[in-house]
Amino acid sequence: MSIIVIILLALISQVWLISYFYPKQVVKRINYVLTHCPEHEFPKLYPVPSKRINTIKNIYLAVNWLFAFFGLGLIFYFAYVVTDFKQHLNILDDLPLLFGMVQFLPLFILEILGHKHLKLMRNQYSQSNRKAVLQPRRVFNFVSPYHVGLVVFTYFIFILFELYLSDFTFNSDASIKIATVTLVNVLFTIIAMANLYGKKRDPYQSEHERNKQTAFVFTSFVFISIFMTIYLMMHSWVNIYELNYVEILINSLYFQVMALFSIGALLGRLKVEQINFNVYKASH
Repeated sequence: MSIIVIILLALISQVWLISYFYPKQVVKRINYVLTHCPEHEFPKLYPVPSKRINTIKNIYLAVNWLFAFFGLGLIFYFAYVVTDFKQHLNILDDLPLLFGMVQFLPLFILEILGHKHLKLMRNQYSQSNRKAVLQPRRVFNFVSPYHVGLVVFTYFIFILFELYLSDFTFNSDASIKIATVTLVNVLFTIIAMANLYGKKRDPYQSEHERNKQTAFVFTSFVFISIFMTIYLMMHSWVNIYELNYVEILINSLYFQVMALFSIGALLGRLKVEQINFNVYKASH
């Protein structure tokens, strides 16, 4: 199998996975909640009308399908319309990366709307009798110390690798990449600590569900950090040897793996069928 065929399959997989398969699973998850937890029986779950949630869901799905058709159109154009795609390698090697960012936009917006939804739930929360949890929430109750050590080890290997490629001088490329990884890891740490020690995002959430969610956040951040660091090392390597074909491939696979460790892990580990929705029922 030639490298061109492998790249073509990777690009089609990127479009299918991020703009069709996972959005379809997200909508299926939303539909499950709307069907099994109707608004009149679970009013605490709906600080906004269910019709509005349905509208947002349909827009989310439509935008993803639009991106899917657009992505397949781009693949068809460069594969069958352009007479010599080798002349466009400077565009093609970054195109999967740029398009991947666009593909994640609907999910990012949906996440923002989810935060607003939870904020409205907290505003409507009027329960005065709160249960205190005596068990302390410690970092290593939710993530293995070996995984944390692996993140730190990968980070320092990455710095040494970038410095080696730049003859141990902080040129602009190495400095930007090291700063990017550092800032992302700091951001991940802040978000993880907020999940661990901050107030519950969902005021009705049981401690068991909260612990599951916290463990998921820590685990996802660990693997995303490690993979992002490895990806940047591979990116530096292919740029030195000008392996444009390989760069197209790793740029496409990067976003697919990111989707796997984020939305894929969420759908797999926090199954909606296993969530206790009784806490959202009307109080009597």
